[in-house]
Amino acid sequence: MRAASKHMPTNQYGIPTALADNAGHHVLVLWLDGFPAPGDSEVWNWLGEDYTEFTARNTKIITVTRQNTAANRQFADRFELFFDVLSDPDGQLIAELKPKLVGTGKPEFCLINPAGRVVKWSLGRPLKTELEDLLSYLDSRRLIGDQVPDANVFELVEQAPEIIRSETLFSSQQVVLFGVPGAYTPTCSAEHLPGFLNNYADLRSRGADSVVCIAVNDPFVMDAWGQAHEVKGRIRMVADGDGSFTRAMGLALDLADFGLGKRSKRYAMILDDGVIRHFNVEAGPIVGSSSAANMLALL
Repeated sequence: MRAASKHMPTNQYGIPTALADNAGHHVLVLWLDGFPAPGDSEVWNWLGEDYTEFTARNTKIITVTRQNTAANRQFADRFELFFDVLSDPDGQLIAELKPKLVGTGKPEFCLINPAGRVVKWSLGRPLKTELEDLLSYLDSRRLIGDQVPDANVFELVEQAPEIIRSETLFSSQQVVLFGVPGAYTPTCSAEHLPGFLNNYADLRSRGADSVVCIAVNDPFVMDAWGQAHEVKGRIRMVADGDGSFTRAMGLALDLADFGLGKRSKRYAMILDDGVIRHFNVEAGPIVGSSSAANMLALL
């Protein structure tokens, strides 16, 4: 048994607990300044009921408070939480992790990958929404730190489809890539693509060498959609015609009920020489974590 340390946070049972105890797993660390009021407990009810949604994705949850062990035990019992609630009155964990969280103050959460690297953190949106997006990210076959898959994608060049290997498309540069469910669809046309167009100059000034839009559409449709939004010289419109890149990423989405067939989830990522540096996947159809503004903040 580990000897108790006055500096090591303890869980709700009084057991000294360190992040290293969860090596080999993703670890979701949640910070809680105060316990939720009776009418503000939706996310904790959800975590109590659906904790297995995270464990099924090799993800452990740790909640960190400044409360004492007894108060944390009452909190965990109230919501039937099956994960550690740590007492960290001196703020040791936030002090340890904060230098790794670029562009944010104290977050509501961060995600540590199995190698021990902080890879994601809260963006200031409702916590439950962000955690649902996090589950969608964890479902992907390629995660932050991985090389994107090499697959044939297409671009229209002089009115003819041209094959591009995705490896070539992303190599030796920093690329902001955003994926959409479909060209000409309402949210993609009204919000997602225009957002990257409006922020294009700022994305470039922050270090992006190129901005790429990809969808499971044919190259003629992607080109026409780009022309309709006057993207020439700014955003490259790339077609994942048969969905091979999307499937290899684990981002396929069945929209047959809407007459669209197999498409892509909505997402955005920042790539350095083909390696995923940041990666946000939407759990639903709206533009949230994958917005141009959020990508800009991560550059």
